[in-house]
Amino acid sequence: MAIYRIYLVHDDGRQEPDASFYCKTDEEALARLRPAPRADVRVELWQGGRFIAVAGHARRPEAADRPGLPFG
Repeated sequence: MAIYRIYLVHDDGRQEPDASFYCKTDEEALARLRPAPRADVRVELWQGGRFIAVAGHARRPEAADRPGLPFG
């Protein structure tokens, strides 16, 4: 058993904890991952500092389309 965490990550870089739970396997934890609630948010699944998966929208951040603004 391991502790998995789900975070909501906003386009502007803010990160909010969403859920924390125990699972036996990555696949079991992945089944709990749901789509992001908004277009400017992605949902990330982590386990002990190890990135597992992301769910979100395919929309690129606004900065990606505007020269001179940082992206990434």
